[in-house]
Amino acid sequence: MSGRLTMEEIARLAGVSKATVSRVVNGKDGVGEKKRRQIQNLLDELKYDTDSNLPTMAARMRLKTIGLIIPDITNPFFGEMARVIGTRLNEKGYSLILGDSLFSVKTEGKWIQDFVSKKVDGIIIAPVGDHPSEDFSLMEKFHVPCIFLDNYLEDVPNCGIVTTDNELAVYMACEYFVNSGVDKIAFIGGKGKSKVAADRLKGYHTALTQFGIPFEKELVRSGDYTVDSGYRAILEMESAGIQYSAVICANDLMALGVMNALKELAYRIPDDVQVMGYDNMFFSQYMAPALSTIQHPIIEMGRTAADLMLQAVEEKAEIYPFVKLKTRLLLRQTTR
Repeated sequence: MSGRLTMEEIARLAGVSKATVSRVVNGKDGVGEKKRRQIQNLLDELKYDTDSNLPTMAARMRLKTIGLIIPDITNPFFGEMARVIGTRLNEKGYSLILGDSLFSVKTEGKWIQDFVSKKVDGIIIAPVGDHPSEDFSLMEKFHVPCIFLDNYLEDVPNCGIVTTDNELAVYMACEYFVNSGVDKIAFIGGKGKSKVAADRLKGYHTALTQFGIPFEKELVRSGDYTVDSGYRAILEMESAGIQYSAVICANDLMALGVMNALKELAYRIPDDVQVMGYDNMFFSQYMAPALSTIQHPIIEMGRTAADLMLQAVEEKAEIYPFVKLKTRLLLRQTTR
């Protein structure tokens, strides 16, 4: 049986009226327990869609629309990622719908609900938490392909993953500074408990351990990926009298804030303090001095995520790969 099952078809198979099926579907009284169980078992067996606002596979295949959920539309990293994904999908005749979760798990869940109800063919998502909310089960329940982008959750079945080796990237940045004689390295990490934020902090810890440098918790600050959070982190360390000669930031926006604060405090970059960003956003090479950074393969990530989604939708792919792309250091004027 293909397409959307109607209540009439369910009623015929169960040997009851359409009204009786409707009562069971909508949880209303007036149906005996034995008959209710019989109908419900049939609904479950045939995977009947009990929410008229949610799509069947057949209905979705006609829309050619993909949903993208990102945590901050004002962040150039995600803006560029959305452009790359949208361009790739458009080449294949698909449209992109964009949702901004605002780094809120609750808002993220509402976007998932909204996209499923809009009958999108699939959802690409950069999740903000460290474990899936109940809303993620909707994608599995209604057979909506999912591709995790950048950050990812480990307890969601049937989802592809496109990310980078965040731990190794920060490790390499630490290694570079240690090899240049630096032993006081500050780290300004990302927001929340995401896999990305945790892995970057882990890379910092691992490097210090392997190079025999004592971990000093006052050298680690939590930012929120904004210019202001990087700026405030430096002022806080300065106020506390904390000494450091290099700073690794979890993104280029925070690195920009760090550089502004250091200049205000009359530190010379890179003579007094070296700075390393993360992402290689378009503006990083035009900063004064030009920002050394960890290159995030934004274009490759976006294209890979779009291609995996197209495979899932058009080829009915049942195997969802885990793709971990490489990063590299781009050394410019903020490092010696």
